[in-house]
Parts: sequence; C-alpha cells; structure tokens
Amino acid sequence: MKSIMKTGTAIFIVVMTMTGCSTHQYDPALDKQITDFQSKADRQFVAWTAQAMTDNTQPASPVVACHAAPVVAGQPLLLISPLSEPDSAFFNSAETDLALIESRTKILNNNPAIEQQMFGLRNIFYQIKYKRQHCSQQDSPAYITLQRKQVAVIMQSMLTYELVLKNGTEAVNK
Repeated sequence: MKSIMKTGTAIFIVVMTMTGCSTHQYDPALDKQITDFQSKADRQFVAWTAQAMTDNTQPASPVVACHAAPVVAGQPLLLISPLSEPDSAFFNSAETDLALIESRTKILNNNPAIEQQMFGLRNIFYQIKYKRQHCSQQDSPAYITLQRKQVAVIMQSMLTYELVLKNGTEAVNK
C-alpha cells in the first residue's frame, strides 16, 4: 500500500512538474507588440527600397567596399558617416521594441526559440546599420529586399507561435 502511495505521489509530482513547464498561455499584448514591430520594420524597408531606387547620386570617392560588419551586434561601431535622423530614430526604436518583445516573451516563458530569433533580428538590423554608416555606396534594392525577407521569416515564425498558443487557449477554454 505504501509503495502504491509513493508511486502515486511520484506520478503526481512528475505530472504537475511537466504541466507547469509546458503551459504557455497566449498573450494578446505580446502578439500586438510583434505585429506592430513587423509593420514598423516593413514600412522602414519600403522606405529604404524607395530611397535606393530613386537615389541617383554618385558614390563618394573613394568608394568604400560594402562588406558585412566585422563585429557582432552590440559592439560599438567606428563611424564613417552618421546615420540620417530617420534611420537613427528607427534603429533606436527597433532596439527598444526588440528588447520589450524579448523580455515579455522570457517572462511568459512563451517561445523557446526567442534567443535565436532576437539574435537573428538584431544581427540583420546591425548589418544594415553598419552598411549605412560605413559604405559610401547606397544599399541596392536587392540587398534591402533580401534583408526584408529574412526579417519577415523570423517575424512570421513568432506570429505563428502566438497563433498556435491563441488557438490552443481557445480550444482549452471551450
């Protein structure tokens, strides 16, 4: 009888632990933050593409090679030229938005891939920022489109995860 009680207690503890670790609730505020950031980033990519397509200025002499940033996101940059005011405002706002999304996700223990997703997003924007500050040639529309697609894939995976949580929460509440 004691062994049955011990086994029952052990199973109860294991089930409660597993349930506690795997309960992820849909958070409408987080869903909105992700959606709002995706819209903001997409608008900025559209602006950069339009600028790249209409910019008829000749590159400054000498032309500086436009390679990927030699450092990872978060390290300070030595500037060749300052960012324009709209770019500076966007990059500052983007970092704030990403930090809020990341902290809310970690608090809620929602998305297990959040660290990789945040690193990917920050790295993409860091590379763009680096190129806009260090290269005398403007980004090509093709480069901007590629970066836009990469951001869209990451953001879509985050929104899909939120949709799965939302549908799961609605099914449980019925």
